[in-house]
Amino acid sequence: MDERKDSDGDCVQNLPQNVQQEITQFQQLEQQYQMIASQLQSVDAELKDIDSTLEELGKLTNEDVYKSAGSVLFKSDKETVEKELSERKETLSLRKTTLERQETRLRTKLQESQKKIQEMLGTSGSSAGAQGS
Repeated sequence: MDERKDSDGDCVQNLPQNVQQEITQFQQLEQQYQMIASQLQSVDAELKDIDSTLEELGKLTNEDVYKSAGSVLFKSDKETVEKELSERKETLSLRKTTLERQETRLRTKLQESQKKIQEMLGTSGSSAGAQGS
């Protein structure tokens, strides 16, 4: 039977202090990783939305368009809206690059932390993937 009942279980409390600290750090890294992944997903969705909007704007022949600000629509010229969207796209692309770097860095740290915990517990890497046991 697996002694690691759950992240807050009694068995974790029976582990040496340094192992408990490493597990806590691993859990914090995992939370950060999930937060970054969520932000990256949001940025990707907004970039796709901007791309499709810019594509539709490119098809328009008239120069007047409407953009929303909250629940209000404002009349604006096509060129201004395209410029604003392109600037937003550039900002989001930079943000995406930063998030991808953070995600890669955190993934590496998670792998290192997992390996360290396994070494501290004297287990092999094969037991880490057997969560269903």
